[in-house]
Amino acid sequence: MKRRNFLKFISLSLIFPNISFAGLLDYFKKSKEELPPEGKYTPEDKLFIVDIKGVPPEVKNLNLKEYKLKVFGKVKNNTYLSLDEIKSLKSVEREVILECVSNVRGDKIGKIKVKGVLLQDILQIVNPDKTAKEVVFRSFDGYHTSIELDYIKNYHPLIVYGINKDEDGKVIKDLSIDHGYPLRVICPEKWGYKSAKWLKEIEIVDYDYKGYWEKTGWSDRALRRVDYFDVK
Repeated sequence: MKRRNFLKFISLSLIFPNISFAGLLDYFKKSKEELPPEGKYTPEDKLFIVDIKGVPPEVKNLNLKEYKLKVFGKVKNNTYLSLDEIKSLKSVEREVILECVSNVRGDKIGKIKVKGVLLQDILQIVNPDKTAKEVVFRSFDGYHTSIELDYIKNYHPLIVYGINKDEDGKVIKDLSIDHGYPLRVICPEKWGYKSAKWLKEIEIVDYDYKGYWEKTGWSDRALRRVDYFDVK
């Protein structure tokens, strides 16, 4: 086992003492997929909440007139986008499953309908360099994660500002503060830790970025119910 992967395993062992790596993997693979019936959704107030520090003070006191999403990095055009400017782009509604990687009991999963814009449409504004490899999301609470450019082409992740409030998916309103207001990321078919809340900035980078949880050993690719740990 390489030193880097050994350190990852040690960090996971601190969280889950007295269990082998094989045992850790088996534990998480037993997660339950308890979802609403076909045609129904998990209302936002019933959707699970996971974060690292709770709602950040900057979001509690956010002035939307001053809010600007910074998009920069390995791009031709660094930019700042207001919420109104983002909402003026072509909107998309999509049904997605949001699931935490620690959903063993079946209480950290939801089928939701979200409204937002394609991340790809925002990337077209800034025009990434040919050397770009990943897109990094940073949140007001200090959280950070990343996704691959190839994933964007195949799965079409969203920058979301609206979510269903009812089980029929007919009432879509702005995100609540607990679920990522004013903007969050939704990454279809990836574990929930890739769908960053309280989005502050997006950086396009030309290297393999490791996020908050990925640094401790959780999968960087993070395909839901496929990838769990990067420890080998």
